[in-house]
Amino acid sequence: MAAVRKLKTQTEEFWRDEFEVTDEDLDLVAGVILDSGQPQPLGVLSTTIMLRRVQQEREAVARQAASGDVYQPKGEYEVGQQLVFSALDFLHGEVVGAREGHNPKYGEFQVIRVAFSDGAEREYASGLDYPHPLNRPAEELLGGGDPDISDADVVSAYDAYVSGALERELAGSEEYVPFGEQWFLRELLPEINVGHLNLAEAVIDTSGHPMSAADMIRELDLGTGSETAQLFALNSALAADERFDNVSQTEYPVWYLKALEPAALRQPPAILSAGLRAAGGEYMGVTLLDVVDEIGDELDDVQSVIVRERENFDYTVTFPHLYAGTMPATVQFLGRLPVSGTTHFAITLEISKTGERFEAWVVPDRHYVAGLERWYEAVGMKVGGRVAVRATDDPMTYSLSVSEGRERRSEFVRTAVVRDGSLDITLPTRRSAVAEWVDANMHVEVPEPEDVAQFMASPENAEMPVSALVRMAFNQLAGLTGAGYVHAKTIYSVANLIRRTGTVPIFAELTRQACFDPIGQGMWAYDHALEGVLYETADEMRERPHSTRDNVAKDQAVPYTGR
Repeated sequence: MAAVRKLKTQTEEFWRDEFEVTDEDLDLVAGVILDSGQPQPLGVLSTTIMLRRVQQEREAVARQAASGDVYQPKGEYEVGQQLVFSALDFLHGEVVGAREGHNPKYGEFQVIRVAFSDGAEREYASGLDYPHPLNRPAEELLGGGDPDISDADVVSAYDAYVSGALERELAGSEEYVPFGEQWFLRELLPEINVGHLNLAEAVIDTSGHPMSAADMIRELDLGTGSETAQLFALNSALAADERFDNVSQTEYPVWYLKALEPAALRQPPAILSAGLRAAGGEYMGVTLLDVVDEIGDELDDVQSVIVRERENFDYTVTFPHLYAGTMPATVQFLGRLPVSGTTHFAITLEISKTGERFEAWVVPDRHYVAGLERWYEAVGMKVGGRVAVRATDDPMTYSLSVSEGRERRSEFVRTAVVRDGSLDITLPTRRSAVAEWVDANMHVEVPEPEDVAQFMASPENAEMPVSALVRMAFNQLAGLTGAGYVHAKTIYSVANLIRRTGTVPIFAELTRQACFDPIGQGMWAYDHALEGVLYETADEMRERPHSTRDNVAKDQAVPYTGR
């Protein structure tokens, strides 16, 4: 026998294939907004429509059922009696015959024959009082639908169909205005004209920091209307104007001017793109792991890393970050920030020495913080500069400093220039003063940064494989020392004048290539005769059996799993 029928509004087919937004639905939406006097989320409006559709179907079923007796297997019926069948979309039928029925399981009962309006005739049991869905109380059958499917279940399962159709309808109507996920009636909003927007631009520009609409309306004359309507109108107008950027970290919008933001928020600096990054599992000596952590390159993050709680973040400035005015945003750094799901947002950096504050912009997907150009210029930042980033009581504010010493030291400084399309690293004959907070092993002077940036942008260099990159960097440096030894950090720093790369690809290449040998204190030597010979196992990488050197520093090789 048939089970209790679902309402159409309890089925996916109805919402997916049959549902259309009607004028009656739009009147309901307008009524909800008018009654509340508040903007309404799309989900609230779609849910209201769905619940009314379900209720309307139940009421229609009840009216239809009231026009005749509801068939139940336990009922007893006479020839000529009109019946309504709840399991057949409340189809009407007339009893045209009856006979005795018998079933060993159920005993004696009647079988009635029913003629339907479509000409079909079917037989049904009557006088059969046993548990059956159609023997439920008549008021439940009259209510219609599957009692095991709640209205909340319907909304949860099929709201995507309704909200999508409703959003398209509202977006095509002049009567409704959106902002985010909320909708309001245009007739309730004050007019926002270009003069208001120009004044809002001036207010933000003068303040020099992001502002909420609530802060701005004090400066704007928006006429009459509730504050709610004024805020919605202003937020909606700002969102539609290309000059303004919502930089909020919450559901409440906060506006800034795109003209005041670093270009790196929307267009990643080319010099930071397509970098060689750690994949995880690369072998390197254990002494190099501390160097990876010390340098703090964001390209050394791997997906499998377990983020450790950390309040302090130090990094060493490479040429690409110096040129772009950015700092690395490592997994550990991003993990401390109470913000997610946004393309960019502002944090406050406080210069520890002076207490001066400025805004920088985190771009989580690209793993960098933009907006450090002025600070780099103010402190005379160099390639190899050591920067300390310290947490404060405010999770969105960090203290920024360089590890300043009392004296500046004098040394022969490596200088990088581009000549005839090639990078040339020289060591001047005259010493230069260098701040104590600059790492001597990574320091390289770049007198013409534009030349180096263009050199790095050439396809040959931007796509250079790591093996060629390490050899080029090493060969540029080996001639600057009598013994031909080069520090691993120097190789990494110079490699970043050729192609953007993390430390892990560089250090892993040094470890696996037999032509390179560690000789202690971070220094490496090169044997051209072994070029192309690889060490395959951790033991080989430690013992370096192909080496002809007596001073090889054996270092246990381990797979890289993150900092």
